Amino acid sequence: MTGPMMCPECGGHRGHRLGGLFLACMLCHGRGWVSGGREPEERPRPVHEPPVWEDPRWLDPMVAGAFPCRYCLGCGTVSHVNRDRGILVTLACTCASRP
Repeated sequence: MTGPMMCPECGGHRGHRLGGLFLACMLCHGRGWVSGGREPEERPRPVHEPPVWEDPRWLDPMVAGAFPCRYCLGCGTVSHVNRDRGILVTLACTCASRP
């Protein structure tokens, strides 16, 4: 029987820092180690959820009225994490260019 081993995803750091935000590791859930059913070869498959602007809750008039734009939720920028390249891309939303 083996003991816990350092998480190969975060290297035992329990997560990743993104600016002032700390994101817990998706593999070890912020523990810094994996064991049992969380061995690296048994990594959970990512769940592909629809984008926020396609969420069925937008059909509720109160939800749709609370945010001026469903793409950026009113902040004026849209961000995307490119996992293959390891970068965060932030662009101006199309609603920011409208008068």
